[in-house]
Amino acid sequence: MRRIILPLLLVFFLGGILMNCENQDNLQNRAFIEFQKKMETIKNDIDRQAEADKFIQKIKKTEYPIFEDDTTVVLLFQGKNEKIGIIGDMSQWTEIFPMEKVRGTNLFYKRLNLESDARMEYCFSESIGGWLLTDSLTPNLVLNGLWPSSELAMPKYERHPYFDEYLSGKKGDFSLVKEYEIPAGILPYPHKIFVYTPPEYNKAVKYPVVCFQDGMCYIEFAMMPLVIDKLIKAGEIEPIIAVFVTPPNRHKSGSPNRSTEYGLNEDYVKFFADEMIPFIGEKYSISDNPKSRMVLGDSYGGLISVAIPFLRPDVFGIGYGQSGYHSLMKDKLIKMILKSEKKDIRLWVDVGTYERSVGASFLPKDETDFLMANRRMRDVLKQKGYDFVYHEYHEGHTWGNWRRHAIDALKYYFGKNVQHESE
Repeated sequence: MRRIILPLLLVFFLGGILMNCENQDNLQNRAFIEFQKKMETIKNDIDRQAEADKFIQKIKKTEYPIFEDDTTVVLLFQGKNEKIGIIGDMSQWTEIFPMEKVRGTNLFYKRLNLESDARMEYCFSESIGGWLLTDSLTPNLVLNGLWPSSELAMPKYERHPYFDEYLSGKKGDFSLVKEYEIPAGILPYPHKIFVYTPPEYNKAVKYPVVCFQDGMCYIEFAMMPLVIDKLIKAGEIEPIIAVFVTPPNRHKSGSPNRSTEYGLNEDYVKFFADEMIPFIGEKYSISDNPKSRMVLGDSYGGLISVAIPFLRPDVFGIGYGQSGYHSLMKDKLIKMILKSEKKDIRLWVDVGTYERSVGASFLPKDETDFLMANRRMRDVLKQKGYDFVYHEYHEGHTWGNWRRHAIDALKYYFGKNVQHESE
């Protein structure tokens, strides 16, 4: 009997330890839970407000946001507002998640359940179209050229150290690039471009070249010249030349603009392949091999960055579409790829799972689901047998998403001793 009882006791003892550890893991931070319990015992509103103020001061000195477990987070807002809510990637930027007010105080809170590796950008607002406020309790901000947003990175999201100094919303600078202007030609207006050259640039070497759409944005909001410089110096990628091409009327409503260029404009493709590349080739030593030339862009720019190698494989052999607008004109590019012979190119396509309603205020309703459009692109590339990479991330349609994952593609295509496999 003792031989049976002792093992059973050991099992119960170890099980108790494991359950206790599991409970600790599931409640990493009980601060707000304990605060709510304490507030239930306080009846006077003056005392309740004093306790709320005390709690906020404590949170500022400890940990915020409050992660109650790997998938549960509490966000807080303190102010004189009658009501307040959260708008951001978690709400597709199309609705406001109302926050609950702690009775008798000016403190609001919201519990959110998100994937453990999710990364969200968000603001506080009273109403759709209302004033956007960043979260004063966190220093983490991301710029996008329109408004600053606060950043929420869940516990298992992996930050990249290259962006540590930019977490507070600092812009990338132009110290590593040289500015040029390509005169009017195929397109009847000039283009401003910026060129990065690797350390110890040597005219005798033929360098791979990476061309970015929305060039100034990739410099200011994605810090790509700095990132590329660091990757080269760390020996993680071979030396490359990077070209940052800026569309006209940046962040303005005038025409022409990025939409008129990136919307599968054949003249823009010709400009890119027949004018821009020769312009760079006259000034710098770049590879003549299309397989060493990459086009990279986001959103509308992601669409044209897949289209350019597909339409001009004689010039570009690699295309990278970040959150590409592949639903444009009822999946026009997807259908073109499906009906055409397979091209000798390599493609990288990625998208955020929180991109289900992009541009809801101005795009056609049946074109706003970028996640499903990118999945349709993935399926066609697989059906046609393309050499491609496809990823989905628990993120939104943001520069924080694009700057982090551009690193992965650069290392994949230009890293040293990398083995490439088809999807």
